[in-house]
Amino acid sequence: MSAPTSFKRDVQGLFSKYVADMNKVKLNNPLSSGVRVLRLNEYESVKDFHYQIQVALHGYDYDSRSDTWLVSAEHRLLVRGGRAGEYVRSAPHPMPPDGPMPQEGIDIFDQWVRDGMQP
Repeated sequence: MSAPTSFKRDVQGLFSKYVADMNKVKLNNPLSSGVRVLRLNEYESVKDFHYQIQVALHGYDYDSRSDTWLVSAEHRLLVRGGRAGEYVRSAPHPMPPDGPMPQEGIDIFDQWVRDGMQP
């Protein structure tokens, strides 16, 4: 049995080339009122904003122009609080801005969340 995914070992490197650009992005803080800068190289920030990051990463899963899914169901993100089988179809700002992250990277991030977001 393999060790659970961890931020330092498995996740941090996925975002390394986006850190500088994303340090300019302020998001509503999910844990309190107000906004906070998203810091993709900091564990606590990524942990706090994990769902917003997941939505952004999955923002390319569905093509609304052709009304088709571009990934299979096992790679889609369920809508938080949605019905069974209801998946995220769009994101306000899909990430990364130049097109989808390789599916392997998205799967690693999703697994990290499922594994309990270990440092």
